[in-house]
Amino acid sequence: MNRFMPRVHGDAFIHMRDIDFLVHYDEHFLEYSNEADSEIALNIGKYVARLVEDGDTIQVGYGRIPNAVLTNLRDRKHLGVHTELISDGIIELMKSGVIDNSRKTINLGKTVTTFCMGNKATYDYLHDNPVIEFRTIDYTNNPLIIAQHDHMTAINSALEIDLTGQATAESIGRIFHSGVGGQADFMRGAVFAKGGKSILAIQSTAACDVVSRIVPMLRGGSGVTLTRGDLHYVVTEFGIAYLHGKSIRERAMELIGITHPKFRPWLIDEAKKLGLIYKDQAFIPGVRGEYPEHLESYRTTKKGYNILFRPIKISDEPLLKDFIYSLSDQSLYRRFMSVRKDVPHEVLQKLVVIDYTVEMAILAILPREEAEEIVGVGRYYTEPTRHSAEVAFAVKDTHQQLGIGTELLAYLTYLAKRQGLLDFTAEVLADNQPMMHTFEKGGFDLEKKQVAGLWELKMTFRE
Repeated sequence: MNRFMPRVHGDAFIHMRDIDFLVHYDEHFLEYSNEADSEIALNIGKYVARLVEDGDTIQVGYGRIPNAVLTNLRDRKHLGVHTELISDGIIELMKSGVIDNSRKTINLGKTVTTFCMGNKATYDYLHDNPVIEFRTIDYTNNPLIIAQHDHMTAINSALEIDLTGQATAESIGRIFHSGVGGQADFMRGAVFAKGGKSILAIQSTAACDVVSRIVPMLRGGSGVTLTRGDLHYVVTEFGIAYLHGKSIRERAMELIGITHPKFRPWLIDEAKKLGLIYKDQAFIPGVRGEYPEHLESYRTTKKGYNILFRPIKISDEPLLKDFIYSLSDQSLYRRFMSVRKDVPHEVLQKLVVIDYTVEMAILAILPREEAEEIVGVGRYYTEPTRHSAEVAFAVKDTHQQLGIGTELLAYLTYLAKRQGLLDFTAEVLADNQPMMHTFEKGGFDLEKKQVAGLWELKMTFRE
């Protein structure tokens, strides 16, 4: 009997008649001290937080990255918890009202867990608190129970992941670091849950950036803790890769896109050798080809549509292909002056593998829980000797006349001005009145002349 032990609710009660002897011994608990959140962990937490929505039921492990995830959830509402471990971060979110379990599908109003590691304040909060239920491990970690939670979001980490999406959290090669643990139970339960998400959050490197945690193939002898079918998202400090339903080539390109920049050329070469990606896959190393994440921006059109504008990525080839194939013959002709719809890899990769220092391509994306949808594409090609750029854009037929083209042009103009450019040039078919109207109201000093059925435009930026 230890008077410092919290009295917890759930499956933790034993009747006195089942006890033969009681021994009184009071001692303070050991406290788990969280590591300070590093900048890398906070960046990972920021990306993971984008995937967690109001009303989700979450499971989070412990350590620096899970702490950073929880820190970034402070502006969420009505979160629920069904987890193996309860930590200081979860208790803080409960105290602030972020976690109230009001939208859970089962165990409504209850935080369900099976053990706790934390500080004294956390242990004090647990004491005789009826909103927290400790259940046996065969309940908390049962994938069939986990899957009953709508919008179950499982967030875990690993030691290493390969380009096909296999991950190990227990060993590197034949060297064991841990047991299997409960993460596979939660990740698989989340995959089967209605609206569920499984998220693997992992720092891109180890050993002071000497080793990449994203590798071509798991080393021989590694235990496959999570299979290719267990993961929806992989998150590093360099972004988010969505793997669910993707081909091996698409998975490899997504994961290469979020690895540490200094390891990307190596991964491209190894993936080619393994036949995971095209043998002719283009790649621009260094700063010129590094994705400018800081240029991502949400904008609202005059018609009230909230659109994500972001630079194109090397992994966007399948999305861009779908966009081009969705365009009508008229839209294709107006944008490309051709109705050709067979756009092979050789052509597509030239559109997604770009040198961001001399070219810019911006996608207009409809925010979605899962796969993104491109509804517009705009790009410009600089002419450095003239401090000018040729500009062009296209909007999906189903989303035209919603203000997307206007906002896309305005954002491209903003980026061009930041780059020190002075004007845009463009060629527009004479009968393409919607495009001409967008340019005319774009806030430029416009010069135009008609040549052989084309408008040749020069659009000088205003201060």
